[in-house]
Amino acid sequence: MIKGREQTLARLSTLIQVTLSAACYWFVTWAVIHYLRPVKIDIHDNNTIYLLIIAIWYTMLKEFNLGKMLRVKTYSELFADYFAMVVISSGLLYLGSLFLTNTVPVLILCLFACLNMVLLFGFRILVYRIFKALRGKGYNTRNVLIIADDEAYLHFIDRMIFIRDWGYNVWAIMSDGKHIKDKYSEHVRVLHEHFQLNEIIDANVVDEVIYCKGKFNNEEVRALIYACSEVGVTFRVYSELLSVVSKRSHLTYFKELPFLTFAGHTKNYFALKVKEMLDFTLSFLIVILISPVLLAIGIAIKMEDGGPILFRQKRVGLNGRSFSCLKFRTMVENAEALRVRLENLNEQSGPVFKMKDDPRITRVGRLLRKTSLDELPQFFNVLKGEMSIVGPRPPIPSEVVQYQRWQRRRLSMKPGITCIWQVSGRNNIPFEEWMKLDMLYIDTWSLKLDLMLFLSTIKVMITGEGQ
Repeated sequence: MIKGREQTLARLSTLIQVTLSAACYWFVTWAVIHYLRPVKIDIHDNNTIYLLIIAIWYTMLKEFNLGKMLRVKTYSELFADYFAMVVISSGLLYLGSLFLTNTVPVLILCLFACLNMVLLFGFRILVYRIFKALRGKGYNTRNVLIIADDEAYLHFIDRMIFIRDWGYNVWAIMSDGKHIKDKYSEHVRVLHEHFQLNEIIDANVVDEVIYCKGKFNNEEVRALIYACSEVGVTFRVYSELLSVVSKRSHLTYFKELPFLTFAGHTKNYFALKVKEMLDFTLSFLIVILISPVLLAIGIAIKMEDGGPILFRQKRVGLNGRSFSCLKFRTMVENAEALRVRLENLNEQSGPVFKMKDDPRITRVGRLLRKTSLDELPQFFNVLKGEMSIVGPRPPIPSEVVQYQRWQRRRLSMKPGITCIWQVSGRNNIPFEEWMKLDMLYIDTWSLKLDLMLFLSTIKVMITGEGQ
């Protein structure tokens, strides 16, 4: 009953937000035409835009799970989710209008995005606070029975008991653990484990059962699941193993046999396709916009020593595929041959070579590296599908040969121009920590994370924090 009600509320919330978004666009176009400056907008085109808004916003709200009734989430996390959703949706709206009708005027699109962000975030905050207030007064709560032992995750139990506006009422804890009894018996009833769960559920009002024992017992959990499912009570399991499983796992079937499948990359096919589309479109627009900068840099490199403008280096991409990575040349022409003499001066741990005051770097090259402008030609690699804008940096083959086995997982995602390492200190970070940052990116990847890293990279370029 409760689960069905929350699903209904989630659908209703999503539909309301889609309606608000369409109303935002109507209001912005009306205000611009009547009060700011005349903008000619065809009525037929406007109808197409409304259809695009309905389709895009509904899909992205579902993708970011922003219709769900929230119980445990900070305002900053909610703001970040909405910011990413509105930015990506507005970009898709612009692209959709470009192909299906006349392009949405930039003024209208920017005003719409700003108003949409304020309205949707304000709506969710209002609903969130209303529900938090109701739960704090005892409304819309769930009676929970926790099954634990002395090795359980006690911080979770503390929060379930003492944070009232989560809407969970811990009806009892079933445990024979001495520490559990000593700590919680004054706040909630503690039941002995010899009680039968099905009898407790039948005789009392229990909405959910949460199993969070440190020692995981398969047979016990199986019996508890059956006892709950027979009468429609929600059963949840916490285990340290699940914190790993949940990152990259999904349920698949061979005939009628279920398998828990682990993948080293995200299984969100739709989001990956959106990433590919955004990579190509943004790279195309960026190359056009910065073409004067590319020309100026090329002339400066050529004038300094008369050598080639671009440096092509063999790199390793997705799942071990090789490709020629493009960069503006920042070193003397025979830099690779001179590296042998400098190996003992390497300042980076692991198989990579990094040297802060590398004598092979030219004067123009030093400025390009400081501002990360030497990476700009890699947008052509993105257009060719060899790289993404955001992703682990592509290594050279000699580095990959020296990788430990767990480090090779960074090749499971298409390499990028920038990633967490680029905005977190670069050469100041040890090699192994760099690899762990790449694993963190792969394990937590989302379109929102890509957006945040892209914006952080722009900040690094402007402030000159690159090395």
